Amino acid sequence: MRKMTLSLVLLAGCAAPIEPKPISGPSGQAGYSMQCSGMMRTLEACYQKAGEVCPKGYNVVAQNSSVVGLPVAGGTMIAPQHSLIIECK
Repeated sequence: MRKMTLSLVLLAGCAAPIEPKPISGPSGQAGYSMQCSGMMRTLEACYQKAGEVCPKGYNVVAQNSSVVGLPVAGGTMIAPQHSLIIECK
């Protein structure tokens, strides 16, 4: 049962939509901060979403990719974490 619960949590992380949070960019233009983390997600998912929310283009203000260790029964599982901050053109 515990493994099944963990699997469901991990799958939810894969399927969770990317929710860009509005911010004001460095030059005062509209911008967004977004997390594109979860199993089977890449930084490319952030870039795709950036193109959707800024159809006229965007500048990357910051990006980060790392991994985190998640405790699981009998050990630790490594999961990717990606974030992107953009400013629309």
